[in-house]
Amino acid sequence: MVTPERMRRLIEVLDRRQPDLTVVLEELRNPHNISAVLRSCDAIGIQYVHIVEESGAVAVSKNVSRGSAQWLDISFYADSSKCLSQLRNQGFKIYVTAMDRRAVDFRRVDFTCPCAVVVGSEVEGVSETALKYADELIVIPMVGFVQSFNVSVAAAIVLYEAFKQRENAGMYKGNRLSEEERKRILSRWTRP
Repeated sequence: MVTPERMRRLIEVLDRRQPDLTVVLEELRNPHNISAVLRSCDAIGIQYVHIVEESGAVAVSKNVSRGSAQWLDISFYADSSKCLSQLRNQGFKIYVTAMDRRAVDFRRVDFTCPCAVVVGSEVEGVSETALKYADELIVIPMVGFVQSFNVSVAAAIVLYEAFKQRENAGMYKGNRLSEEERKRILSRWTRP
């Protein structure tokens, strides 16, 4: 049984979910990285996450995720093309994180539009397929000797910029989910 206080908290969180901001994890291998990104997604109000993993084997670390995966709707794909074409067909801009000379400072893109942030594997980065689908390549500027952050840290930094832009635009002030989707999610969250 869900207490009235718990129900208020669930609705408060649900009313701040951002259905038109999503993340694509492409071929991440480390369960700690996957879990940390999922935790960041929940923290800033992302409901839908897309995981591309050819093998289909994805592990989540409960210590790192702190249970955040249970609050998210996670879709799995065997290849990036299907995932990214589906998002594009739904009207999402595809922002791909990449260390590429064409990449722009991530703070210069508009995160208030429907958009998907794509982060790639810990070693290889994003795939050629992701680069092909990119509406914009984005990068976090570096001033030290290292060329990049850990993938989960990079995702959190980019997502926090999305949060800031959306908060400044008033996008967290009311329910943005369809009534049908809102009921579906709330039903899942309150299931024993």
